[in-house]
Amino acid sequence: MAGSRKPNLVSIVQKALENGPVPADELLTTVHQAGLRWIDPGTLWEACATHGLADLRDGLWVPRGWAQAPAVPARHQESIEERAAAEATRLAMSLGLPAHEPLPPVGPMSPEWPEAARKAAAALRHELQAVSKRRVQTDIPLIAVAGATTPGGRLRRFEAQGEIGAAEGMPATLIANNQPFQVEIVSVFGSVVTLSTPSDMPTVTEATLRTDLSWLLTEQSRRLGELVHGGPGFDAVAALAVVTPPEVRGRVRPTTSISVKGLNAGQQAAVQLALTSGVTWLWGPPGTGKTTTVAALIAELCARKQRVLLAAPTNAALDVAIQALLKRQPSLADGALVRIGQPADPALTRRVLADEIAAMRGAPLAQRRVAAGSRLRECRNHLDALKQRELSRAEETARLRLETEIAELQVFVRELDGKLKQVRRQICREATVVAATAHQLSLETLKNLTFDVVVLDEASMTTAALAMLVAGAGSGHTVIAGDFRQLPPVVIADTPEAQDWLRRSPFEKAGIPHAVSERKDPPRLAALTKQYRMRQAIGDVVSTAFYDGRLSTAPGTAARTVRSRASWTKAELVIIDTTAMRSRTARRQGSLSRYNLAHAQLTASLTSTATATAADLGLITPFAPQARLLEALLPADHLEDWAASTVHRFQGGERDIVVYDTVDTGRGVSPLNRWFTEGNAGSEGARLLNVAASRARDHLMVIGALDALHERSAAFRDPVWTFFAHLIDTATPIPWQSAVSTGLTELIEDDDLITRLRDDIKRATTVDMWLPGSSLHAMPLLLAELTTIRADGPESEAVTIWVEPKPDGHLHLEALQARREGINIRPCLPILESSAILGDVVWSASNSLLAAAPGVVLRTEHRAFADAARRAQHRRPGAGAPSSGQHGHDCGRCGRMLIRYEQDRRGRTGLRYECSACGA
Repeated sequence: MAGSRKPNLVSIVQKALENGPVPADELLTTVHQAGLRWIDPGTLWEACATHGLADLRDGLWVPRGWAQAPAVPARHQESIEERAAAEATRLAMSLGLPAHEPLPPVGPMSPEWPEAARKAAAALRHELQAVSKRRVQTDIPLIAVAGATTPGGRLRRFEAQGEIGAAEGMPATLIANNQPFQVEIVSVFGSVVTLSTPSDMPTVTEATLRTDLSWLLTEQSRRLGELVHGGPGFDAVAALAVVTPPEVRGRVRPTTSISVKGLNAGQQAAVQLALTSGVTWLWGPPGTGKTTTVAALIAELCARKQRVLLAAPTNAALDVAIQALLKRQPSLADGALVRIGQPADPALTRRVLADEIAAMRGAPLAQRRVAAGSRLRECRNHLDALKQRELSRAEETARLRLETEIAELQVFVRELDGKLKQVRRQICREATVVAATAHQLSLETLKNLTFDVVVLDEASMTTAALAMLVAGAGSGHTVIAGDFRQLPPVVIADTPEAQDWLRRSPFEKAGIPHAVSERKDPPRLAALTKQYRMRQAIGDVVSTAFYDGRLSTAPGTAARTVRSRASWTKAELVIIDTTAMRSRTARRQGSLSRYNLAHAQLTASLTSTATATAADLGLITPFAPQARLLEALLPADHLEDWAASTVHRFQGGERDIVVYDTVDTGRGVSPLNRWFTEGNAGSEGARLLNVAASRARDHLMVIGALDALHERSAAFRDPVWTFFAHLIDTATPIPWQSAVSTGLTELIEDDDLITRLRDDIKRATTVDMWLPGSSLHAMPLLLAELTTIRADGPESEAVTIWVEPKPDGHLHLEALQARREGINIRPCLPILESSAILGDVVWSASNSLLAAAPGVVLRTEHRAFADAARRAQHRRPGAGAPSSGQHGHDCGRCGRMLIRYEQDRRGRTGLRYECSACGA
């Protein structure tokens, strides 16, 4: 009910009840006669309860505080709420649930806690404001991934046709067949999103994902606000400890020694330290067995009868930890381990999923809930039918009965939903290990539940604010596990509070990285230093650049069987220097992120020659638009064992072969991204490069313009500079020309250019070109072919050619000639790319493609890649400017074509549409 209607309804009800109790049907009739025909019994009941107006007793609305004896039997009459609560409680108690949930006492407090909680809550509000300025609610078109529905129909995979800015574990709405369904985002990898959907949702090929980006921030801020002065079961001292610099006293001496099977000496020492009370900082660089160590630790804690909360920032990271734990101690799957939420890994046993366990244990409640919901829908349908006509007296009576039943059913359904939540909470209360994503600690299922030990895995990706909420569920025995040299949490707001509490993980907030850099390791820091993932050459460059030489490679990696091969994996460390290609970096309209078409074409050649021999391959890049181009190159028969995505999505994973595309060259979009120019220890650039390189097991190939990436003075000698220096000194180089000589991409010579372009245009049904600079030398030679292509309808153009006008705003002669021939010429400034998409064929050039000297020209024929490139380079409408595939406009004053400007006058990303001569 709209907020403006409630006061009107309240006054009507108050006046109707001023002389005492009124029958339910009479009060509803009074409301309807007052003009509020849309009010049903449920809405009326909600208004009376919310505003404390009256209680519904045996068909009578009795005013609150009514002293005079109502005209009802003297015995107490149960209200709708009381009857519904009694029935739901009876069902719950038959399942062994307590009539009232036990509430733990308020946990220990710290004098510093209220101020920390307020600052963290303020940081979350700042982030919410920043997110809201961008877009709070967003709709993302989805296309179903064929054959991706899991057994049971709950998990479904879709390819997103836009960037998903939502977090894993976040609720969303899926619009399928014009119907909304409540879903949960289980995982996002590249452009593929996995959703947990209702079992009754139909199978669809297309849908729309509607997300509210503010949801998680709001919940965390609200929870911190509730806990400013402490709360039941919340240990504020434990919460504050994970963001407080640790003591620098002598080394902690465990009281008993242990021997855990399958651990090396460093891992054994880490488990032994983490078994002692207090905060243990478990630093696990890539491949050092952090997950194995965490699993062994939790197994030891379970053996000591400790109740453990295992948390991680993402579903994928949580599933990895759970699988490692179940592998070490399978008996936990018999009810001792409970996993909250839907897993990203569909192979995870159903015996540990809270929803599955609750469905079995709460079956009687669930059955009644289904029956009540079904009856509620029937009643509403009958009532809707009655509302369509004038009613007889009998039908009016039937209507009143339906409305009364609807009110009772609404209350009963709410009570049953509450008891079903209680079943979930009771399951968690009885479990030995509860596994949940970190944000679940601010939600209802785990609220006020307490644990003996809290383990937060992948804590480097968790905000300091959220880490406090997780740690506060324990008693001070906390393990913070992760790698602070890898990716930090993602934050948009740039306020000091947001940078302090959201940009920094608990590691940074507690000063652990600074202490390590100063070679002053805290006594409760357990550092794992022997890595088993990367072969020697890869491990050496990662250790030297990012871990101060601390990492050593286990001897067994050299003898490990190589499962994946390619003709270009000539060594463990390979580099393709693209400096001489002079490829251009571009950006999607309105986006700061970047892509490089020529680099993607180079990767297309590499992957096309590896499909038969590479069993496990990853294409990684720091930029989301480039990741979507690379993802389009994945062959259909390798979708399960190959992957392409951003560095952020690859954290925690590994691949036999990794191809890392740096994208940035300094040409087109300039200057270089700060990820390559600000490479100090702890910077985002160093972390991105570290994560990308350390995903590789056997072979790492880096594609980059080394002159640009390594041109900074050697005086910097920061981790990014060190990485590229080490790469230049030790990696096996492969000329870029040889990479395209045998694969999917061709190097086109100048004397063959026009002939090949003509052939491709003749076969194409659509043509899109982006031509920077002043020279359009070859355009007249293509006009005969271009003018034969016709659009399917009058609303779009099959040919769109974007050109840069002359400094005076006029088009070049070749462009004017093409326009006179009916070609859709669109002036634009600046044009960063130099490319053409001719049907299923992608062309790129280092200079303007149709110039007298086009430079390095590459051609790739690949339908999915061409579609992805077309989406990347598509111009959207805005600021009065037509989009790609539409005609431009002429100036109403001087007749020149209006120019689409994609930068503002200060050179920043922006969009305006005007005449360069008269400013119209």
